Amino acid sequence: MTTRNVLEMIFEYQLLRAKQDRLEVPLDDDERARLFGLGRLLTGDGTPSPRTMPRLPFPKTVSFTMPGGFESGEVKNLSGTGLAIATARPPVIGARVIVRLLDEAAGCEYFFPCRVIWARRANLPGMGLVFDGVPTRNEYLAEESTGVWRRAMRMGDPPREANVA
Repeated sequence: MTTRNVLEMIFEYQLLRAKQDRLEVPLDDDERARLFGLGRLLTGDGTPSPRTMPRLPFPKTVSFTMPGGFESGEVKNLSGTGLAIATARPPVIGARVIVRLLDEAAGCEYFFPCRVIWARRANLPGMGLVFDGVPTRNEYLAEESTGVWRRAMRMGDPPREANVA
């Protein structure tokens, strides 16, 4: 299974879950079937185990939002419901962050809203995140770059033009 396939499955699974559970938009028959199928693929067959979601190794550097800026880390584990990131400065438990996962080979970046469910600042610092919100995906051209993010994020109102007299 390629990185792109895993990220696409997790993206679609989280998008359908958010549509149904957070946005309360009814899913059509195809979407319900897709959500069920992806859930089975990503969460296993329902046999009892200590972990409901298989963890996939995913050694990629990622960036994420922090109060006052951005931080980076390395994904240690990825699953359909969340991820673990090794980082020197993890946010506090309960903090909301947006994680940017980049698939350079496919020219695609994924943004997953998450919530911190555990944080460790001492021995092997890092954090555990659960996906919590509506994810987004952007395709980009390899030569386009605006710094940390491949595309400028457009949040809120567009900038106002200066009055020219």
